[in-house]
Amino acid sequence: MNKVLEQASAAYHSVATQLAESFESFYEHSMSIDREHNITWISEGYQRFLGMDHSPVGEPVTRYVPNSFMPRVVDTGQPVFLDVLHIKEQWVLVSAIPLKDTTGRITGAFGFVATDEGTSFGTLAKRFNSLQLKLNKMTTELTQARQTKYRLSQIAGGSEAMMAVKNQIRQAARYDISVLLTGETGTGKELFAHALHELSDRFRRPFISLNVSAIPDNLIEAEFFGVAPGAFTGASKQERKGKLELAHTGTLFLDEIGDMPLELQGKLLRALQEKEFEPVGSNQVKRVDVRIVAATSRNLTEMVEDGKFRADLFYRLNAMPIHLPPLRARLSDLDLITEQILEELCHKMNLLPKSITRGALEALQSHSWPGNIRELHNVIERAIILSEEKNEITSSLIRQLIKPGPSRPSVMTTTTNPAPPAAHSKSTDKPLPLKEQIKSTEEHAIHQALEYTHGNKAEAALILGISRASFYKKFAPLKSD
Repeated sequence: MNKVLEQASAAYHSVATQLAESFESFYEHSMSIDREHNITWISEGYQRFLGMDHSPVGEPVTRYVPNSFMPRVVDTGQPVFLDVLHIKEQWVLVSAIPLKDTTGRITGAFGFVATDEGTSFGTLAKRFNSLQLKLNKMTTELTQARQTKYRLSQIAGGSEAMMAVKNQIRQAARYDISVLLTGETGTGKELFAHALHELSDRFRRPFISLNVSAIPDNLIEAEFFGVAPGAFTGASKQERKGKLELAHTGTLFLDEIGDMPLELQGKLLRALQEKEFEPVGSNQVKRVDVRIVAATSRNLTEMVEDGKFRADLFYRLNAMPIHLPPLRARLSDLDLITEQILEELCHKMNLLPKSITRGALEALQSHSWPGNIRELHNVIERAIILSEEKNEITSSLIRQLIKPGPSRPSVMTTTTNPAPPAAHSKSTDKPLPLKEQIKSTEEHAIHQALEYTHGNKAEAALILGISRASFYKKFAPLKSD
């Protein structure tokens, strides 16, 4: 009886060996292992693919394919059909089946690999690798997009006021607390937020920015917390992550935090206190760990007193307040800032480097810069465009560009709105109702801002200290008159 079993077993192994060898003609990359996971046979093609310079028969399969499925197939007796495996810096399709003797005992496993070439599954493997490369590229680009763009060393300025701010940024970066950046519009709050993140322990994590004033009130909650699948009619069936979730383990920069609706302020406070939130249209609670860096050009203290901003949220955000000085308070930095802007813009416009005369710099020094660095950037940009064929920017051009708004030729020459009267001037005329006086004053301020910015509405809104949405809402009636 034993002799019969031995003959049957020998015949089985002979057939199995012939079958394995015949597979080589169909599957260039194939291999078999025994119960101890040692290689018993390997095709020449697979040996070349793995870069072997000797026969590996008798050696553990994991020595050459560390993440091989074959040991698992031997141990469990369960086959693997067309799964993916990363070998030699590419994704391949793998199948493996258990080998058994006549008694049903597992004696090993046989497997084959489909690579980009040389198999009937080569086209499928090639497509998978192509998709994987695209996915890796998209992931890399997305990661880079969520990293900081500015470092503290890239922010020009060596004045006493600027050095004090940079020291505060370095100190704040050491501790994982909320930071509130305050200052006039155009003082570089976003640049400092980037720099703070880059200096912190979260620098390898995402940096997500959200401009509160640029999003309509009815959309800001979804933008902040995300939307569950099918949360409302017309909503996507795919989950849409909000900025809070995207910033998980990193930094969330909230620009113009003073424009956040009161209702959302309460939800933000809860998210910061409890470190959890619920997406719009969902009952699922998500945990979140973010550092908040907020910025505003508005006076939050006054807003708290007026009931327009929650006091508890203000104190939560104001753990480390840093005030950015206006450009007029650090004019000694203006030369260096101007040179940096000039160099960056010439490079961006593919123009040869330009110089700026000493007289032009003195003209810049004489201006009050209500729009701060942003206004200076715009002036230099216009100067470069207007002097495209010249090698330098002159004082006459700069003076032409920074003349005070009222003395410039008006771009609203047909306006019928006079300047509001002086606060203490006497008049025998019957005063208009307060509502009409406020409306007239707002209209005059809008016209004056538009004159100053040569009709640039976005810049006018910044100068007036209101959001673009509010500006367009106020400007629309004037436009239709």
